[in-house]
Amino acid sequence: MTGTKATTWTMLRGAGLAIAVGLAGVTAVQGSQCLDGSDDDCLQCASEAANPWCGGSDDPATEMSCTPFHYRPMSFNNVQGTDEWCGFSDGDIFKTLAYDDTTDDQGNATPWPYPGVRAWAAQFNGDCSQAGGNSDYWVFHACDGAGIQGGDCKGDIKYVERFGFTYDGDMEDAGICTPDGQGGGYDDRMYCKFVHPGTHKVYDDYKSGWTGSTNDNEDTFWAAKGLPTAEQAFLSAANGGWDPDSALMQTLSTFSDWAYGWNGGKHPYTWTGKWFSFPMFAWRADYISDDHDNNKLSYPTIAENGWKVYADNEPGDTGAPPEVDFILGGLTWDDGTPKLVFDMWRSDADGNMWKLNDEV
Repeated sequence: MTGTKATTWTMLRGAGLAIAVGLAGVTAVQGSQCLDGSDDDCLQCASEAANPWCGGSDDPATEMSCTPFHYRPMSFNNVQGTDEWCGFSDGDIFKTLAYDDTTDDQGNATPWPYPGVRAWAAQFNGDCSQAGGNSDYWVFHACDGAGIQGGDCKGDIKYVERFGFTYDGDMEDAGICTPDGQGGGYDDRMYCKFVHPGTHKVYDDYKSGWTGSTNDNEDTFWAAKGLPTAEQAFLSAANGGWDPDSALMQTLSTFSDWAYGWNGGKHPYTWTGKWFSFPMFAWRADYISDDHDNNKLSYPTIAENGWKVYADNEPGDTGAPPEVDFILGGLTWDDGTPKLVFDMWRSDADGNMWKLNDEV
Protein backbone atom coordinates (compact mmCIF):
# COMPACT_ATOMS: atom_id res chain seq x y z
CA MET A 1 0.00 0.00 0.00
CA THR A 2 1.19 3.49 -0.69
CA GLY A 3 -1.06 5.68 1.42
CA THR A 4 0.47 8.64 3.23
CA LYS A 5 -1.81 8.74 6.24
CA ALA A 6 0.26 9.24 9.39
CA THR A 7 -0.35 9.02 13.13
CA THR A 8 0.99 11.41 15.74
CA TRP A 9 2.05 10.55 19.28
CA THR A 10 2.05 13.30 21.90
CA MET A 11 4.09 12.86 25.06
CA LEU A 12 2.12 12.66 28.29
CA ARG A 13 4.60 14.37 30.60
CA GLY A 14 7.91 16.27 30.59
CA ALA A 15 10.20 17.38 27.77
CA GLY A 16 13.58 15.68 28.03
CA LEU A 17 16.40 15.23 30.53
CA ALA A 18 20.03 16.24 29.99
CA ILE A 19 22.19 13.81 31.94
CA ALA A 20 25.40 12.00 31.52
CA VAL A 21 25.93 8.40 30.41
CA GLY A 22 25.61 7.27 26.76
CA LEU A 23 24.43 3.70 26.08
CA ALA A 24 23.52 3.94 22.40
CA GLY A 25 23.44 0.66 20.53
CA VAL A 26 23.37 -1.55 23.63
CA THR A 27 20.45 -3.95 23.90
CA ALA A 28 21.52 -6.59 26.40
CA VAL A 29 24.24 -7.63 28.81
CA GLN A 30 26.71 -10.02 27.19
CA GLY A 31 27.34 -13.54 28.45
CA SER A 32 25.19 -15.87 30.53
CA GLN A 33 22.10 -14.24 32.00
CA CYS A 34 20.73 -17.08 34.15
CA LEU A 35 21.77 -17.37 37.78
CA ASP A 36 22.72 -21.03 37.25
CA GLY A 37 25.05 -20.13 34.36
CA SER A 38 22.80 -21.36 31.57
CA ASP A 39 21.74 -19.30 28.58
CA ASP A 40 18.01 -20.07 28.43
CA ASP A 41 15.02 -21.29 30.45
CA CYS A 42 16.19 -19.24 33.42
CA LEU A 43 14.62 -19.81 36.82
CA GLN A 44 16.22 -16.61 38.08
CA CYS A 45 18.37 -13.90 36.52
CA ALA A 46 22.02 -13.26 37.34
CA SER A 47 23.05 -9.91 38.85
CA GLU A 48 19.59 -9.19 40.20
CA ALA A 49 18.84 -6.28 42.52
CA ALA A 50 18.56 -6.75 46.29
CA ASN A 51 14.83 -6.20 45.86
CA PRO A 52 13.97 -7.51 42.39
CA TRP A 53 10.24 -6.83 42.62
CA CYS A 54 7.95 -4.04 41.45
CA GLY A 55 4.26 -3.25 41.49
CA GLY A 56 1.88 -2.65 44.35
CA SER A 57 -0.55 -0.05 43.04
CA ASP A 58 -3.39 -0.05 40.54
CA ASP A 59 -2.33 3.21 38.86
CA PRO A 60 -1.07 2.44 35.33
CA ALA A 61 0.96 5.65 35.21
CA THR A 62 2.74 4.96 38.49
CA GLU A 63 3.47 1.40 37.36
CA MET A 64 4.87 2.25 33.91
CA SER A 65 8.32 0.84 34.76
CA CYS A 66 6.91 -2.35 36.27
CA THR A 67 6.79 -4.43 33.12
CA PRO A 68 6.49 -7.04 31.73
CA PHE A 69 6.62 -9.01 35.03
CA HIS A 70 6.49 -8.33 38.76
CA TYR A 71 10.06 -9.60 38.73
CA ARG A 72 12.38 -6.75 37.74
CA PRO A 73 15.99 -7.80 38.45
CA MET A 74 17.68 -4.70 36.93
CA SER A 75 20.35 -7.02 35.49
CA PHE A 76 21.63 -4.68 32.78
CA ASN A 77 22.01 -1.74 35.16
CA ASN A 78 23.72 -3.86 37.79
CA VAL A 79 26.27 -5.27 35.35
CA GLN A 80 26.90 -1.87 33.76
CA GLY A 81 27.12 -0.08 37.12
CA THR A 82 24.40 2.42 36.28
CA ASP A 83 20.83 3.14 37.44
CA GLU A 84 17.56 4.51 36.12
CA TRP A 85 19.10 7.98 35.92
CA CYS A 86 21.44 6.97 33.09
CA GLY A 87 20.90 9.32 30.20
CA PHE A 88 22.18 10.85 27.04
CA SER A 89 23.58 14.08 25.66
CA ASP A 90 21.34 16.95 24.60
CA GLY A 91 21.31 15.82 20.96
CA ASP A 92 20.36 12.20 21.65
CA ILE A 93 16.83 11.20 20.69
CA PHE A 94 16.46 9.13 23.86
CA LYS A 95 16.60 12.31 25.89
CA THR A 96 13.16 13.02 24.45
CA LEU A 97 11.82 9.51 23.78
CA ALA A 98 12.27 7.98 27.21
CA TYR A 99 13.09 10.57 29.87
CA ASP A 100 10.90 12.58 32.19
CA ASP A 101 12.59 15.84 33.17
CA THR A 102 9.65 17.35 35.03
CA THR A 103 10.79 19.87 37.65
CA ASP A 104 9.17 21.60 40.61
CA ASP A 105 8.88 25.36 41.13
CA GLN A 106 12.50 25.48 42.34
CA GLY A 107 13.81 23.65 39.27
CA ASN A 108 14.47 20.39 41.12
CA ALA A 109 13.98 17.21 39.09
CA THR A 110 10.73 15.45 39.94
CA PRO A 111 10.54 12.53 37.49
CA TRP A 112 7.42 10.43 37.75
CA PRO A 113 7.29 7.54 38.21
CA TYR A 114 10.94 7.03 37.11
CA PRO A 115 13.29 9.22 35.06
CA GLY A 116 13.93 6.54 32.43
CA VAL A 117 10.41 6.09 31.08
CA ARG A 118 7.94 8.17 29.10
CA ALA A 119 4.43 7.54 27.79
CA TRP A 120 3.14 8.86 24.46
CA ALA A 121 -0.44 8.82 23.25
CA ALA A 122 -2.22 9.33 19.96
CA GLN A 123 -5.33 10.80 21.59
CA PHE A 124 -3.96 13.00 24.30
CA ASN A 125 -6.31 14.43 26.92
CA GLY A 126 -3.73 15.59 29.45
CA ASP A 127 -4.98 13.46 32.35
CA CYS A 128 -1.69 12.00 33.58
CA SER A 129 -3.36 10.36 36.59
CA GLN A 130 -5.00 7.93 34.15
CA ALA A 131 -1.99 7.56 31.83
CA GLY A 132 -3.66 10.01 29.50
CA GLY A 133 -6.98 8.16 29.50
CA ASN A 134 -6.13 6.64 26.11
CA SER A 135 -7.23 3.28 24.76
CA ASP A 136 -4.00 3.14 22.76
CA TYR A 137 -0.72 4.41 24.17
CA TRP A 138 2.98 3.76 23.89
CA VAL A 139 5.67 3.56 26.55
CA PHE A 140 9.37 4.06 25.78
CA HIS A 141 11.86 2.85 28.37
CA ALA A 142 15.55 3.61 28.69
CA CYS A 143 17.33 2.41 31.84
CA ASP A 144 14.39 1.86 34.20
CA GLY A 145 14.80 -1.93 34.23
CA ALA A 146 11.71 -2.68 32.15
CA GLY A 147 11.75 -5.39 29.50
CA ILE A 148 13.39 -8.46 31.08
CA GLN A 149 12.41 -11.49 28.99
CA GLY A 150 11.33 -14.95 30.02
CA GLY A 151 13.83 -17.57 29.04
CA ASP A 152 17.15 -15.74 28.66
CA CYS A 153 16.86 -12.85 31.17
CA LYS A 154 17.84 -10.32 28.50
CA GLY A 155 16.15 -7.22 27.16
CA ASP A 156 15.87 -4.94 30.22
CA ILE A 157 17.21 -1.90 28.36
CA LYS A 158 15.50 0.37 25.78
CA TYR A 159 12.23 -1.59 25.84
CA VAL A 160 9.19 -0.17 24.05
CA GLU A 161 5.53 -1.17 24.44
CA ARG A 162 2.23 -0.53 22.71
CA PHE A 163 -0.92 -0.97 24.80
CA GLY A 164 -4.07 -1.28 22.73
CA PHE A 165 -7.56 -2.45 23.58
CA THR A 166 -8.21 -4.08 26.94
CA TYR A 167 -9.89 -7.45 27.46
CA ASP A 168 -13.23 -7.62 29.27
CA GLY A 169 -12.31 -10.66 31.35
CA ASP A 170 -10.00 -11.10 34.32
CA MET A 171 -6.52 -12.61 34.37
CA GLU A 172 -6.37 -16.39 34.64
CA ASP A 173 -3.66 -18.41 36.40
CA ALA A 174 -3.12 -20.53 33.29
CA GLY A 175 -2.97 -17.43 31.09
CA ILE A 176 -5.34 -16.41 28.32
CA CYS A 177 -3.45 -17.86 25.39
CA THR A 178 -3.80 -19.55 22.00
CA PRO A 179 -4.71 -22.09 20.82
CA ASP A 180 -6.98 -23.09 23.74
CA GLY A 181 -10.17 -21.38 22.70
CA GLN A 182 -8.69 -17.92 22.32
CA GLY A 183 -7.86 -17.88 18.62
CA GLY A 184 -5.35 -19.74 16.50
CA GLY A 185 -1.65 -20.11 17.07
CA TYR A 186 0.94 -20.56 14.33
CA ASP A 187 3.99 -22.79 13.93
CA ASP A 188 3.15 -24.33 17.34
CA ARG A 189 3.53 -20.88 18.92
CA MET A 190 1.37 -19.98 21.89
CA TYR A 191 0.39 -16.31 22.09
CA CYS A 192 -1.10 -14.68 25.17
CA LYS A 193 -3.01 -11.64 26.24
CA PHE A 194 -0.78 -9.35 28.29
CA VAL A 195 -1.51 -8.83 31.99
CA HIS A 196 -0.07 -5.60 33.37
CA PRO A 197 2.05 -6.42 36.45
CA GLY A 198 0.97 -3.31 38.35
CA THR A 199 -2.74 -3.08 37.60
CA HIS A 200 -3.47 -6.69 36.54
CA LYS A 201 -5.47 -5.18 33.70
CA VAL A 202 -5.60 -7.58 30.75
CA TYR A 203 -4.70 -6.23 27.31
CA ASP A 204 -6.10 -7.93 24.25
CA ASP A 205 -3.77 -5.93 22.00
CA TYR A 206 -0.17 -5.66 23.21
CA LYS A 207 3.10 -5.54 21.29
CA SER A 208 6.64 -4.91 22.50
CA GLY A 209 10.21 -4.66 21.24
CA TRP A 210 13.40 -2.64 21.60
CA THR A 211 14.92 0.55 20.27
CA GLY A 212 18.49 -0.34 21.18
CA SER A 213 19.76 -1.30 17.72
CA THR A 214 21.15 1.88 16.20
CA ASN A 215 22.38 2.93 12.80
CA ASP A 216 25.99 3.81 13.58
CA ASN A 217 27.31 4.46 10.07
CA GLU A 218 25.45 6.67 7.60
CA ASP A 219 21.88 7.69 6.87
CA THR A 220 19.78 4.82 5.47
CA PHE A 221 16.17 4.24 4.56
CA TRP A 222 15.54 2.77 8.01
CA ALA A 223 17.17 5.49 10.15
CA ALA A 224 19.26 8.61 10.26
CA LYS A 225 22.80 8.07 11.48
CA GLY A 226 22.89 7.27 15.20
CA LEU A 227 19.16 6.60 15.58
CA PRO A 228 17.23 3.35 16.22
CA THR A 229 16.95 1.09 13.19
CA ALA A 230 14.81 -1.95 12.53
CA GLU A 231 17.40 -3.20 10.05
CA GLN A 232 19.74 -4.34 12.83
CA ALA A 233 16.93 -6.07 14.73
CA PHE A 234 15.84 -8.77 12.29
CA LEU A 235 17.11 -11.46 14.67
CA SER A 236 16.74 -13.08 18.07
CA ALA A 237 19.35 -13.49 20.81
CA ALA A 238 18.70 -17.23 20.96
CA ASN A 239 18.69 -18.15 17.27
CA GLY A 240 20.40 -15.35 15.40
CA GLY A 241 19.28 -13.61 12.22
CA TRP A 242 16.06 -14.30 10.38
CA ASP A 243 16.49 -16.40 7.24
CA PRO A 244 17.22 -14.08 4.27
CA ASP A 245 15.26 -16.48 2.06
CA SER A 246 12.14 -16.35 4.26
CA ALA A 247 9.00 -14.79 2.82
CA LEU A 248 9.18 -11.84 5.20
CA MET A 249 12.84 -11.03 4.51
CA GLN A 250 12.20 -11.21 0.78
CA THR A 251 9.35 -8.72 1.17
CA LEU A 252 11.53 -6.43 3.29
CA SER A 253 14.33 -6.53 0.71
CA THR A 254 12.28 -4.30 -1.60
CA PHE A 255 10.11 -2.62 1.04
CA SER A 256 11.42 0.91 0.49
CA ASP A 257 10.65 0.70 -3.25
CA TRP A 258 7.14 -0.73 -3.23
CA ALA A 259 5.93 0.96 -0.03
CA TYR A 260 7.54 4.38 -0.51
CA GLY A 261 8.13 4.69 -4.23
CA TRP A 262 5.96 7.81 -4.04
CA ASN A 263 8.70 9.30 -1.81
CA GLY A 264 11.60 8.24 -3.99
CA GLY A 265 12.16 5.14 -1.85
CA LYS A 266 12.98 7.26 1.18
CA HIS A 267 11.75 6.90 4.76
CA PRO A 268 8.48 8.87 5.01
CA TYR A 269 9.76 11.13 7.79
CA THR A 270 13.20 12.14 6.56
CA TRP A 271 11.79 15.69 6.60
CA THR A 272 12.01 15.66 10.41
CA GLY A 273 15.78 15.16 10.32
CA LYS A 274 15.33 12.52 13.04
CA TRP A 275 13.83 9.49 11.34
CA PHE A 276 14.09 6.02 12.82
CA SER A 277 12.46 2.57 12.93
CA PHE A 278 12.02 -0.48 15.13
CA PRO A 279 10.07 -3.77 15.09
CA MET A 280 7.52 -4.92 17.66
CA PHE A 281 6.43 -8.46 18.47
CA ALA A 282 3.56 -10.58 19.76
CA TRP A 283 3.53 -11.79 23.38
CA ARG A 284 4.43 -15.50 23.41
CA ALA A 285 4.60 -18.27 26.02
CA ASP A 286 6.50 -21.57 26.05
CA TYR A 287 6.21 -24.36 28.61
CA ILE A 288 9.59 -25.34 30.08
CA SER A 289 9.02 -28.23 32.50
CA ASP A 290 7.45 -29.33 35.78
CA ASP A 291 10.88 -28.83 37.37
CA HIS A 292 10.70 -25.10 36.63
CA ASP A 293 9.32 -24.33 40.07
CA ASN A 294 8.66 -20.57 39.96
CA ASN A 295 6.84 -18.01 37.84
CA LYS A 296 9.27 -15.09 38.02
CA LEU A 297 9.52 -14.78 34.23
CA SER A 298 5.87 -15.37 33.38
CA TYR A 299 3.75 -13.75 36.11
CA PRO A 300 1.18 -12.24 35.88
CA THR A 301 0.59 -13.22 32.23
CA ILE A 302 0.78 -16.86 33.40
CA ALA A 303 0.67 -17.42 37.16
CA GLU A 304 1.36 -21.16 37.06
CA ASN A 305 4.94 -22.38 37.46
CA GLY A 306 6.88 -23.86 34.57
CA TRP A 307 6.51 -21.17 31.88
CA LYS A 308 8.52 -18.47 30.13
CA VAL A 309 6.89 -15.52 28.36
CA TYR A 310 8.59 -13.16 25.91
CA ALA A 311 8.28 -10.90 22.87
CA ASP A 312 8.40 -13.29 19.93
CA ASN A 313 11.26 -12.33 17.64
CA GLU A 314 12.18 -15.98 17.01
CA PRO A 315 12.60 -17.10 13.37
CA GLY A 316 11.22 -20.62 13.90
CA ASP A 317 10.60 -23.09 11.08
CA THR A 318 9.59 -20.42 8.57
CA GLY A 319 12.73 -18.33 9.09
CA ALA A 320 10.97 -15.26 10.52
CA PRO A 321 8.29 -14.50 13.15
CA PRO A 322 4.74 -15.01 11.81
CA GLU A 323 3.67 -11.48 12.79
CA VAL A 324 5.78 -8.35 13.21
CA ASP A 325 4.84 -4.68 13.44
CA PHE A 326 7.33 -2.30 11.84
CA ILE A 327 7.32 1.27 13.14
CA LEU A 328 8.74 4.03 10.92
CA GLY A 329 8.83 7.22 12.94
CA GLY A 330 10.18 10.72 13.08
CA LEU A 331 10.65 13.21 15.91
CA THR A 332 9.36 16.71 15.28
CA TRP A 333 8.32 19.72 17.34
CA ASP A 334 5.16 21.81 17.44
CA ASP A 335 5.31 25.09 19.40
CA GLY A 336 8.06 23.67 21.60
CA THR A 337 6.26 20.38 22.21
CA PRO A 338 7.88 17.19 20.87
CA LYS A 339 5.74 14.94 18.70
CA LEU A 340 6.35 11.60 17.08
CA VAL A 341 4.87 11.00 13.64
CA PHE A 342 4.87 7.43 12.40
CA ASP A 343 3.71 4.79 9.95
CA MET A 344 2.99 1.31 11.29
CA TRP A 345 3.14 -1.77 9.09
CA ARG A 346 2.22 -5.35 9.95
CA SER A 347 3.45 -8.58 8.39
CA ASP A 348 1.90 -12.04 8.35
CA ALA A 349 3.27 -15.58 8.11
CA ASP A 350 3.27 -15.46 4.30
CA GLY A 351 5.42 -12.34 4.18
CA ASN A 352 2.56 -9.99 3.26
CA MET A 353 2.72 -6.46 4.71
CA TRP A 354 0.06 -3.79 5.06
CA LYS A 355 -0.03 -0.32 6.55
CA LEU A 356 -2.08 -0.16 9.73
CA ASN A 357 -2.44 3.62 9.66
CA ASP A 358 -4.76 3.17 6.70
CA GLU A 359 -7.10 1.05 8.83
CA VAL A 360 -7.83 3.71 11.47
